[in-house]
Amino acid sequence: MDFTGRLFCRFIGVLLLLMSSPAFADQKTYTVVVQDYEELPPYSTYQDGTYGGFNRELLDLFAERNGYTFVYKAFPVKRLFHEFVNGVGDLKYPDNDKWALHIKKDKEIHYSDPVVTYVNGVLVRPDKLGAGTGAIKKLGLVAGWTPIGFQEQIESGQVSLFENNSYSGLLKQAIAGRIDGAYSNVATSNYYLKNVVGQPAALAFDQSLPHVRSARLLSSTNHPELIAEFNQFLVNEADAINELKLKYGVEAGVVMN
Repeated sequence: MDFTGRLFCRFIGVLLLLMSSPAFADQKTYTVVVQDYEELPPYSTYQDGTYGGFNRELLDLFAERNGYTFVYKAFPVKRLFHEFVNGVGDLKYPDNDKWALHIKKDKEIHYSDPVVTYVNGVLVRPDKLGAGTGAIKKLGLVAGWTPIGFQEQIESGQVSLFENNSYSGLLKQAIAGRIDGAYSNVATSNYYLKNVVGQPAALAFDQSLPHVRSARLLSSTNHPELIAEFNQFLVNEADAINELKLKYGVEAGVVMN
């Protein structure tokens, strides 16, 4: 091999060495903390260690547009916020400045602008619609959730909570009358009722009961610059993001008050 060839090979070797170094590898690689719920339509999936769905496509699009690589680290709901506030991961999605306040206490967290609108509330059997909070004695909910608006009734003993790790299991309990209502994400519950349980009209969202209408956000404890870039991404890529929302139906059936 002549001198030029040897020089070129040496250059490639040095380049590969630099690329394999931790400093180079971490320069634009970030870890996103997510939920390990196997099926959380219409938002996300986590199967065989792979995170997918609307959330993944949205975040991958952001990463692609900015030259980043995202690694997804999944945790159970009850560990998720503890891990995040203790420094595991660079970003968390979804998040909200009202979620897990007891865990986030005294922690500085940066939040993005709203990404997806959601409604959390109580689904009841149609014959129980409008019966009021007095009709709710047994309230079911997804494990790890907090039924906002029912705290006073829970503390007084008027309402008992029944946790379920499965959305379909929770909804089937409400359909069978074993609980008086199912507190959950309305879009997800409607998806399960139609596509998994096979009874789309068996339960209905009761707007007369306490519920929350808010938004899913991106958050970070240590990268406010990423949050600022993400906010600009929401503006620049609004059309592409709306296409993703329609593709997955993440805002379908969301009730506007």
